[in-house]
Amino acid sequence: MKLTTLNDLYQRTIHDVFYAEKEVLRASEDLEKKATQKDLKSAMKKHKDDVTARLKRLEAVMSTLKLKANAHHAAGIEGLLKEAKSLADEISDDDTRDAALLASLQEIEHYGINRYGTLIAWAETLGQKETARSLHESLATAKDF
Repeated sequence: MKLTTLNDLYQRTIHDVFYAEKEVLRASEDLEKKATQKDLKSAMKKHKDDVTARLKRLEAVMSTLKLKANAHHAAGIEGLLKEAKSLADEISDDDTRDAALLASLQEIEHYGINRYGTLIAWAETLGQKETARSLHESLATAKDF
């Protein structure tokens, strides 16, 4: 897809974020297994539920925009997830690994905060108020972690 307009970029970024959320959800199970602290495990379960809800909202946004629910490869999230998995596998001390997992999840959520904030600004610029509201809900859950 050639990107020539803000709308093209907006749609492409929606697909990027869809990909990112799917990858985060897929990685969550493995990362959660590596956590040991009860509070961290609970936070990670809630995070998984939040990501699932964000994926549903993105699917609804794509439906509203008459876009196929396709994911577009986003290298940025892959790097963050790769680093999280690497740290989880390399660190043998439970408390240190939990600290690394928490930091990694915060980095992942900051990626989401950036992407959703950008999408909201573009949706508003493009006059898509309903879509912007839905994206705001996702932004709020990303900030909540």
